[in-house]
Amino acid sequence: MDRRLWAALPAVVLALSLAGVVAGKDGALASLETPVPPDADPGTRIDVAWRAWMPDSGSDWPFSGSPVFIRLVSANGGKATETMGRERPPGSGRYEATIAIPSGGVGLVEVGLFGESCIEGTCTRSDLLFELPEDQRVPQLAAARPVVPVATQAPPAGARPVTTTVAIIGAGVVLLVAAVGLSRRARRSTETARG
Repeated sequence: MDRRLWAALPAVVLALSLAGVVAGKDGALASLETPVPPDADPGTRIDVAWRAWMPDSGSDWPFSGSPVFIRLVSANGGKATETMGRERPPGSGRYEATIAIPSGGVGLVEVGLFGESCIEGTCTRSDLLFELPEDQRVPQLAAARPVVPVATQAPPAGARPVTTTVAIIGAGVVLLVAAVGLSRRARRSTETARG
C-alpha cells in the first residue's frame, strides 16, 4: 500500500471513531418559541423563533453558528417555503427568521441543519432534521392547545457548540475520501507498472 495512504490511516480511524461517538448520541432537538399559526393565509409573512440543540448526559450543546433553517411544508402538497435562521445572540443556539406561509397553508413545520452530500462531483441536499414536539411540528394540533414559549437561556457551563462535532465528522469524511483516492491512485500505478 502507498506510504501516503498509511500516513493518512491513523487520522481517518480517529476521525471516524469520533464521528461514531457523535452519531451514537440522542437525536438533535428543536423547540419553537413562537407558534406557527395553523390558519394563516398563504403568502402571509410571519416571524418565528426557535432553539436548536443536542442533548448529552444532562447538558445541551447548542447548534451555534450553524446553517439552521425552518421549512413550512404545504398542507395541500404545494411548494414548501424555507429560510435560514439568524442566530441571536451568537452562541446561544436560538434562531429567528421571517418566512412566508406556503400555498395551501401549513401542513408541517420542519427545522434542520442544512447539509449537502457530494459523490463523484454530483451534489444533493442532505439535511439533518431536528425533532420538534408533535404539536409544534403539526400546527393543527397546536390549535387545540397553545404552545408555551420556551424560555431563552444561556448555554450551560461547559456546553460545547455542535459546530465542533460537525467539523469532526466533516474532517473524517474528507480524510476517508482522500484515503480512498490515494488507494485507487496507488492501485492504478501498480497496474500500469505491471502492464
